[in-house]
Amino acid sequence: MPLSAEWRIFGEFDVLLILRASGEVKEALTVDVSNLHDFLTQMDSTFSVAGDLPIEGTKRNPEPWGALVLSREQSGEIIDMDPEKFWEGVHIWFRSHGVDYDTPIRNHPKFNH
Repeated sequence: MPLSAEWRIFGEFDVLLILRASGEVKEALTVDVSNLHDFLTQMDSTFSVAGDLPIEGTKRNPEPWGALVLSREQSGEIIDMDPEKFWEGVHIWFRSHGVDYDTPIRNHPKFNH
C-alpha cells in the first residue's frame, strides 16, 4: 500500500507526517535537520522511522497538524507545495547555518554535536 509524507508547520515547530493511502496519519515526527534532509533528498529513512508525536482524535487527519509546506509520494514525486513556506523553511533549517537542504550533513560540524 503506497504511503506519502508531508512537511507541515505546526505552531512553533515543524512536523513530518507519514500518511496511509487513505489519507490517514500513520506516523507523526518532530522535524529535525536529519529527518527533514532525508525527506527533501533521498527519502531513505522517511517511511521507516517511528513517530514521536501522539496521533489521536482529529490528529488522525493531516489538516490539524498545521499548514502544508510540501507533500511527496513514497516514490519521491511532489504532490503539493507552498513555495513561499518551502523556501522560508529551507532558510530556517539549512541556509541560516551556511548549508543548503541538499548539502551532505552527515559530517557537517553545524549539525553534529
